[in-house]
Amino acid sequence: MVFIIGLYLLVDVLQHKGQARVLFPLQYPVFKINAAEPGNNTLINKDKLWVKAVNTVNRMNLVNKNSSGFECDVYFNMPQNEFEVHHDPGKATGTVLHDLLKHYQQQNLTASVWLDFKNLNNSNALAALNRLLQLRKEYNLKDKILVESSQANLLTAFADSGFFTSYYTPTFNPYKINEAEKKIWADSIASVIKYSKVDALSGYYFQYPYLHHYFPNYKILTWVDTDKYSLVSWLFKNKIAADKAIFISLNP
Repeated sequence: MVFIIGLYLLVDVLQHKGQARVLFPLQYPVFKINAAEPGNNTLINKDKLWVKAVNTVNRMNLVNKNSSGFECDVYFNMPQNEFEVHHDPGKATGTVLHDLLKHYQQQNLTASVWLDFKNLNNSNALAALNRLLQLRKEYNLKDKILVESSQANLLTAFADSGFFTSYYTPTFNPYKINEAEKKIWADSIASVIKYSKVDALSGYYFQYPYLHHYFPNYKILTWVDTDKYSLVSWLFKNKIAADKAIFISLNP
């Protein structure tokens, strides 16, 4: 029996080694980060556990009426002046954000909405902002929209219009890089947000302890996959739930 339990734990750790790493604290080199202070926009958030990838009406039907929030992947279509809702580029499904929000209203939902803005750029930023302002007013979503993008400088206009914003940090694994590289990444993120208005930083679950360590004043957003048959996944989920550093955690 002891052997079987030991073998299960070994397999569990190997299958969920990313989560297993995060369960144990990582030592970070000490150095000063010259980062700007986060913005002060408000986002209504009753609970940190939000629903991930609500990109269809059918998926919206599964959102609990008491849910604090959900995430959508959006691409702004300038000719149509609409936000297409889908995850992969070039694979539009015909669903637009306006459709989802109409369904949101019909279901009497009160959840906040995380928009993972996939194609924000210099050419579409202003038009996208104006369309989002229209949607916010039409669906009474003041303090309920989070705009996330890897283009931190373009988030400033959204922040100035009262949207809660998050900089989607580059993907790197702090557990697989040396101390010099840890400093390089921290300096790089600091330089990006120094002249931008962002309220939060978002990154993969294995990045969140690093982001919180070097940018403790920023709210941290992350996303996780859970496995109900895994002890490691269960322990990790409980760690996320208890960790005050996490402002929002997206879950399947």
